[in-house]
Order: sequence, then structure tokens, then C-alpha cells
Amino acid sequence: IWAGPHHLLYTALPEWAQTLGMVFSLMLWAPSWGGMLNGLLTLRGGWSQLRTDPVLKFFAAGVTFYGMATFEGPLLSIRSVSGLAHYTDWIIGHVHSGALGWNGFMAAGMFYWMIPRFYGRKLWSVKLADFHFWIGTIGILLYAVSMWVSGITQGMMWRAQNADGSLMYPTFVETLLAIKPMYWMRLIGGLMYLTGMITMAYNLVRTVAGAKMVVTTVEVVRRKPAPEIAWTKLIFSTPIILTVAVLGLATAGALGNMYAGLFFILVAGTVGILGVLAMQSAKKDGRGGHWHRLLEGRALIFVVLTAIAVIAGGVAELVPALIVRPAEIAKNEVTPYRPLELEGRDIYLREGCYTCHSQMIRPMQFEAKRYGAPSEMKESVYDHPFQWGSKRTGPDLAREGSKYPNLWHYRHMKNPREITDGSNMPPYAFLTTETLDFSKTANKLASMRVVGVPYTDAQIANSDKDALAQGKVIAADLAANGVTVAPDTAIVALIAYLQRLGHEPPKAAAPPVAVKEN
Repeated sequence: IWAGPHHLLYTALPEWAQTLGMVFSLMLWAPSWGGMLNGLLTLRGGWSQLRTDPVLKFFAAGVTFYGMATFEGPLLSIRSVSGLAHYTDWIIGHVHSGALGWNGFMAAGMFYWMIPRFYGRKLWSVKLADFHFWIGTIGILLYAVSMWVSGITQGMMWRAQNADGSLMYPTFVETLLAIKPMYWMRLIGGLMYLTGMITMAYNLVRTVAGAKMVVTTVEVVRRKPAPEIAWTKLIFSTPIILTVAVLGLATAGALGNMYAGLFFILVAGTVGILGVLAMQSAKKDGRGGHWHRLLEGRALIFVVLTAIAVIAGGVAELVPALIVRPAEIAKNEVTPYRPLELEGRDIYLREGCYTCHSQMIRPMQFEAKRYGAPSEMKESVYDHPFQWGSKRTGPDLAREGSKYPNLWHYRHMKNPREITDGSNMPPYAFLTTETLDFSKTANKLASMRVVGVPYTDAQIANSDKDALAQGKVIAADLAANGVTVAPDTAIVALIAYLQRLGHEPPKAAAPPVAVKEN
């Protein structure tokens, strides 16, 4: 929960949440690497078999990739590193080194270990398993390294500036063309990894071909269970009392003024450190028990305490946003989407545009020069779900509204290469003939009102008429430029949405107030 905001550094997220996310992500280094070292040391007794046993190879490599991924994760949570890496392919390389190396290789090792034992047969081909290991390892390295190089290259090109302060690569597609060779390397690496998995499937099928499940008898010694500790002793044990006391003091520090707050924070830290040292000393003297081990054996108590911890963390993050109405809403500075724009946003979501485009301009000089003024929280207040995005295969769209005419968007959606040579965006020509049913638009506005968007009853009731009216305006503009399209087509709705991004429509003038003369 608390480490999550490290994915949103330099966004419109409050500074306290960003800082908290970075700090907690850095703290995760310790348990992550503790787990990695524990895994490698567990395999230590079998190092002599590493060259001959494919299972050990996959496990050792999987744990190593886990260590790499969990080192890189906290590294990417550091602000300066995130500023370069976020929205680039570096993040893709990071998650895939963990997914393919850790999850994939650990799964492969388990399959190679379990399947032969299930059927009482030796693995059909150890050489094929070794081939799988090496082609998979090389594939992962090609995949991850290509994305690391691609991400750093693109991140540096985005921020490169000339001596006069202008962007060195002002056209986004320039940065895309520079990294296309890395995409080919990524494809080769992915195909190599897939080949290894197919090889494993073939090897395992040949292993079990004609075999029967093994039926065996195992004698189990039934030990007398240890006396169960009362749940009250676990709930009111020293660790929980200490935790509650420290959290209470820390909360008092957060709610107090500067001096009182600092005092309570120092007391909380002192109590926590001394309490932990006292419990550790008690264990060494033989007076303390393994409290957490006992807790793990009591499933219900463990689940309840875990749920309380998760709920407490979630409430601390969510309650301020729920009970404090943003000033922007109170001042009515943001206008909800019109019905046609809302339909266009749903098409934007349906077609997965958010996977390649962000809608969050960071407060960095080079981003302001490329896209416009940094994004503000109020601009997303009526977006459910929000569209900040996490990857820029294409440019940011937070200030796309009114940047280009309707005809530009029509031609670009129909054939991106006609507008931007070298673009890798797929064509969406089918949107020019897809018809929307505006009779269902009212339901969408009603749903948005449930989550806080202030649509009136009249807006909901007349949503179909408003959508058609706005569609006719866009269709008429396109017709004036030689393009004939119906006002209720998907392309028109998408254009309406894109033209709204970052462009607040003018407010209606307030009616004059009559002044009575005395």
C-alpha cells in the first residue's frame, strides 16, 4: 500500500504520498534481498549438482533474477532515477526480468521436478531441459537489456535541449525511430524464451507418455500436538501492545503542533527501538517465545490482524481524499465531459489508447516545452478511471485539445503514417463506420454521477440530444474540409474527447442580478 506511490513520482499526486512511496520502496530492499539470499543459501548444499541438474539451474537463476528485479524496483523509486525511467521501456525491461526470470524460471524448475515424480519416470531428456535453460536465459537477457537501453535512450532524448533551451528532438517520433532496433532485439529475445517453454512442454509430454500415476504408501509419524495458547495471550501479547503504543504516539505526533509533534515522534521511535531490543534480549535469555511463529499457526487471528493492518493503511490514504472536497470542485473550475466526449473517452479506453499514451505532464522544463503546462490534480477530478498512464509509446495527450484541427485527428486515426511517417500506431479506420447508440449514453452519465460527477437530471435526460448536437458540429467541420462522416460514428466521439483534453470549455455568463433602487 505505502510503496505504491513510487509509480507516480513527479505527477500531480500530493508530495507527502510521493515521498512516502519512495521511502517505503527503499525499505523493501531489505526483505527482498533477505528472501533472495535465503533462497540461494538454501540451494547451497546442491552446488555440486548445478552443472548436471536442470532443476537446480532454473531455481538458482530464478532466485537470482528475483534479486535483480527487487534491487531495480527500489532503485526506480528514487526520484532522479524515476524522472528518467518513468514512461519509458526501462520499466518494461524491469517487470519482464522479474516475470520471465523469477516467475517463469521458478515455474519451469517446479515442473521439471514435479512431473517426473508424479509419474515415477525420469525426465525424458536432460539435454532438452539444459537447452531450455540456456535459450531462455539468453532470451531474457536480450529482452531486458534491449528495454534498458531503449528506455535510457528515449528518456535522454526526451530531455535533450540545445544551447538556446529548445528541444533537440522536438518531434516525438524521432525518439521512437531511434529505439526501433531495440524492439527487434526484444522480439528475438521473446521468441527465444517462448521456444524454451515449448521445448519444456514437449519434454514433459514425452516424459509422461505411456506412464501411469505412481501409487505408494508413506508412513507418517503422528506427533502429539503442542498445547494451544489462548487467543487472548496472542492478541494482548507484548509485540501487539508495543505496536499499538508506537502507532498511537506517532498519530499524536502527526496531529499535534510542530513542537508537540516532534516530541511524540521521538518518543514513539525511542519506545519502538527499546521495545524491540527488549524482546530480542528476552529471546536470547530463553524467556521469550517465537510469537510470530505461533501467530502464523492461528489462521483466523493472523487473517484478522493482517486485515486490520491493511485497512488502517488504506484508510490513512483514502479518508483525506473522501472527506476533504477539493477546492477546485467547490469553485466549479472543472466542467464534466459532455455526453459525446464521455462516449469518446470510453472508446479511448476500449481500444487501449491509455497503454501507449499518458495524460500527465510532469513539472519538468523539457516536458513543459514538449507538451505544455504541468498537469494539475483538478484536471482529473472527473476521470473515472483516471488516465494518467504509465507508458509513452506515443506522446502525452494531457494538452491535446485544440492543438490540431478535427481533420488532423480524422486522418491520423484512419492512417497514422499519413500524418507521421515512422509511427507505429495501428490504424483505426473501422471507427469511421462504427455507429454509436446514444440512447444508452444516459446510463453512462448516471453511473458517473454515482461516483461524484455532478451531472444534473436535465443533462442525463437530454444526453442523447446533446451528443448528437455536438457530433453534428464536428461532422459539419469535417464536411467543410472534404470528409463526409455521420455525427453518431465512433470517430466523431473520439475526436470530441481528444479535443477536450486539457481544454476547458468557456463558462456560461452568469445572469445579471437585478438591483432595486431605494
